[in-house]
Amino acid sequence: MRRRTKIVATMGPAVATEEAVAALRDAGMNVARLNCSHGDWRQKCDFIKWIRQLHDGYSPIAIMADLQGPKFRIADLAGGVVNLATGSDTTMGHGSGAVIPMHDDEIWDAMRKGDRVLFGDGEVEVRLGDQSGGVFDAKVVTGGKVKSRQGITLMGRSFDVGCLTDKDLEDLAQAASFDVDYIALSYVRRGEDMRKLRERVSKLDPSIRLIAKIETKDALHNLDDVIESSDAVMVARGDLGLQMDLEDVPLAQKRIIRKAHLAGKPVITATQMLESMVVNGRPTRAEVSDVANAILDGTDAVMLSGETANGAYPVEAVRTMARVAEKAETLVDPRDYSDDTDERPRRDETTEAVALAAVTIANALRVKAILTMSETGHTPRMVAKYRPKAPIYCASWNTRTQSLNALVWGVDSMMMPPTDNTDEAVAHLIEVFRQRKMVKPGDRVVVTAGIPRGIPGNTNMVLVKTV
Repeated sequence: MRRRTKIVATMGPAVATEEAVAALRDAGMNVARLNCSHGDWRQKCDFIKWIRQLHDGYSPIAIMADLQGPKFRIADLAGGVVNLATGSDTTMGHGSGAVIPMHDDEIWDAMRKGDRVLFGDGEVEVRLGDQSGGVFDAKVVTGGKVKSRQGITLMGRSFDVGCLTDKDLEDLAQAASFDVDYIALSYVRRGEDMRKLRERVSKLDPSIRLIAKIETKDALHNLDDVIESSDAVMVARGDLGLQMDLEDVPLAQKRIIRKAHLAGKPVITATQMLESMVVNGRPTRAEVSDVANAILDGTDAVMLSGETANGAYPVEAVRTMARVAEKAETLVDPRDYSDDTDERPRRDETTEAVALAAVTIANALRVKAILTMSETGHTPRMVAKYRPKAPIYCASWNTRTQSLNALVWGVDSMMMPPTDNTDEAVAHLIEVFRQRKMVKPGDRVVVTAGIPRGIPGNTNMVLVKTV
């Protein structure tokens, strides 16, 4: 059986050729991430062109544009870098003479004596002391190199700034013009942030789906609202680990995945999953366990960042991720997803009820596959929610839906021409996957369909058919 967990790979200098992108696809990449924090749209245009050229009509690679969001940074340092020794004293602020200068008023106004300040991904930490003349004295708790324009985080504090910067708005327009499938918003704090993004995206291309990156304490406090207002979510563990104590991150990850799963929304687990493969050809045992545990938590997708963007072993990282996923999936039990009364469909959700019935029948009869047809992708998402043992094959006459399914656990997609009646549609559905040799004569399959045809969201029928 094909791997069910999807793999998101970040584009970057390490894979900046058509051949390298094709190698990532062959290794198992399902979604290509364009990180708007780095590079320009000329390079991103090349990546999009190469990815689109790889599409052979079956399960295309989805493209996700990841907006940078409001990131606080220190100012330029004399010489570009300063080495801070553990236990030493330093100064920071926007007054003259600060060793570490900073200009953002929002974070400066929030800083207080005793606060912990992290630089970069948290490698360097200082604790603030007394303040005078716009400069704080500080004690270096964890030493290391601090670089110009490096990110800065005030532990346990959030700032009332908009999620969309001027740069984000420019990237948003570019992403829509290049027909990306997903747009991810950084530093989401509440559902209203996603609703504002949707207003803007709807004016550009309403078929683009939106991903909320959960990386702030506020987003965790407002998690239900954030998930409700998004099409998918990302457990962005990098900044999340700067917003809270590290020992709390695994619990937050499980909570986010659980909530997203209950809502039937795809969820991505991200950050440092195979970080050591940036420089090493093999991951650590802890990293392999991390990936496997995210899959057992119920994540739809796992993400590679620096491992593929600028690592020495990008293709090997994807291959490793795929192998770990395949092994972890042998422990996924559909009963964990269908027996929980908390996951029963809402009374007004016919499609989800039909999806649960399809999975129940498929598991009982041990059918070869579950075949769905969908205009919007809602039906295969609901089938995937209950984690069937059988593969989920979706045929759609909507090219966007075909690409969007690349992020959904266990779903493989094909194009199918629209039909006027249900019998004809079911026959075409089976034939599409028979020609691809994904099912063969004599195989028993479960089919979901809608009567009457042509009404989005009208999946209301389950059939058991023999090919």
